[in-house]
Amino acid sequence: MYRTPILPAILIIGFLTSMQISAQCIPDTVNCIDIGAPGQFCPDKLPDAGLAVLYDEVVTVIAPGSAPPPYEMWNIDYIEIDSVKNLPPGIDYFPNADVFFPDTSYCIQLTGTPTQTGEFKLEIHIGATIDIMGIPTKIPFLDDSSIVIRVVEVLGIDPDSHSEFQVFQNVPNPFSDKTRLACYTPVREQVELSIYNILGVLVHHESDMLAPGSHHFSFDGRKLEPGIYLYRVRTPAAGFSGRLLKSR
Repeated sequence: MYRTPILPAILIIGFLTSMQISAQCIPDTVNCIDIGAPGQFCPDKLPDAGLAVLYDEVVTVIAPGSAPPPYEMWNIDYIEIDSVKNLPPGIDYFPNADVFFPDTSYCIQLTGTPTQTGEFKLEIHIGATIDIMGIPTKIPFLDDSSIVIRVVEVLGIDPDSHSEFQVFQNVPNPFSDKTRLACYTPVREQVELSIYNILGVLVHHESDMLAPGSHHFSFDGRKLEPGIYLYRVRTPAAGFSGRLLKSR
């Protein structure tokens, strides 16, 4: 989760009509409310990660205002993330700030391609700077958040969502030659795949009438330059956007 570099993140807003590139994540100040003592992490449950599939999620953090025992009588000036342990191998963390000030919302980008399956409960080691009789003093403590990332071998279809059209992250990602993009449709319908480069130029398009069930598009990107590409899967009633990463 937390480290000083900031990972550029691509936010797709109104895809096909406009694109926006952001230099950092954006905290969710609407749905993340501080109900903890101290501080808060949102969401409570992160989506599953797939083995060898690019993972890219945002955690919102409301920095605590008071230190843990035995320093609870002291207010926190600011906190720094010393380390995050037990991250799934292949996933790293990138905050949108170097220091977090009390009762303020921040965010951390969790991104990378997992290389090991399992359930990983994150350990967030924090250094809190408090003012003791005019002397700034840093105290270490372990945040007791319950953030867990589960890495599964295959990201399958949610059995509770069989009534909805679904799209799954392409595998492998990053890819060098070919990659597969899976989808599920509950009804017979036309499904279109469009792929764009970072400038929004269409580089691939295909469309097919799919029967109810699971399907996949096989994309050959050997002729493309390395970099980030944006995909859009669309039906008459739904649309999904995501990223493809061409490694070489």
